[in-house]
Amino acid sequence: MSANTITATETRPGGPPADLNIKSQSIKTRWGTKNPPADPKVSFAGKTVLVTGANTGLGFQAAQKYATLGAERLILGVRSQTKGEEAKEAIVKATGYSKIDILTVDLTSFDSVQAFVEKLKNTTDKLDVALLNAGLGNPKYEKSALGWEMAVQVNVLSTALMAVLLLPILQSTAAKGSTPHLTFVNSNAHDMAKREWLGPDGSLLQASNREEGWVAENSYSMVKLEAMSVMQHIAKMTAGSAGSPEIIVNAVCPGLCKTELGRNFGVVQRTIGNLVLSFIARTAEQGSRTLVSGTALGPESHGRFWHNDVLYPIGEMAKDEALMGKTWDEIYEIISKDRPAAEKALKGRAL
Repeated sequence: MSANTITATETRPGGPPADLNIKSQSIKTRWGTKNPPADPKVSFAGKTVLVTGANTGLGFQAAQKYATLGAERLILGVRSQTKGEEAKEAIVKATGYSKIDILTVDLTSFDSVQAFVEKLKNTTDKLDVALLNAGLGNPKYEKSALGWEMAVQVNVLSTALMAVLLLPILQSTAAKGSTPHLTFVNSNAHDMAKREWLGPDGSLLQASNREEGWVAENSYSMVKLEAMSVMQHIAKMTAGSAGSPEIIVNAVCPGLCKTELGRNFGVVQRTIGNLVLSFIARTAEQGSRTLVSGTALGPESHGRFWHNDVLYPIGEMAKDEALMGKTWDEIYEIISKDRPAAEKALKGRAL
């Protein structure tokens, strides 16, 4: 580890469970609670950092860490100005750091995502870190105004569109001599998706959007697997040559954490869930360590999955190039339709 870079490895002393060939999810969870990620000590001096979903939970804790670690400028991507101002005030109070800007975005709307990135372009001459953390978990099936199941809309489609539209800003930053990071917050739950959940057309995206037989836990896993496809394909587009990506693209998993991800669940479900989490989950601060360290990794992390302070093995379905390719093609077709900015951002890049 240098002053501003963490060198990623595939193993570490004493675990994690994947290194020990442990398959039990409960054992993995208990291990994770007892062995939280290391708190990154690197410097973000001179860097402009964007965090989406920055007003609560993991995103807020990550934003506060960037402030503590000396970021030159911190941009909070939040759904409302009020929530952003509250988060900014809390960070200033806790750290004394005040170089914070607030930009609003509604991830249920492609138009809002485009407007957000356009405003970012007009107010930011460089972007060293883009941490795409915003997301939701729903207890019941709900459609967005665009006709997609809400978690698919927010966690996959809108996040993919934002990532694609951010590429020109990140590429411009890279041209100035640094290597920016584009980091997606994901979960090892992507490895829990089952092939039998796919319909006869073999479409993961359509399976996760289907209302009939919808199950919250299954939806969560499929959405995370779709997001892995997005990360993998954007990583391929930015790979560069000779192991030197122009933009370091990776995914991170903070492990099971006590956050507000389940805020849409009912009072009884939240109460029971919070009680269980109080015994088996990491704190949001501990989870945010993985998010921040993931944005300080070297090129060895490009296209990889950072979890428990190691480059963690991805799930079997995420290794299925045909499935991941089909999933990306369907996602790209949706986010680029009638959106010249998305097509321009990927012009000349292999799909």
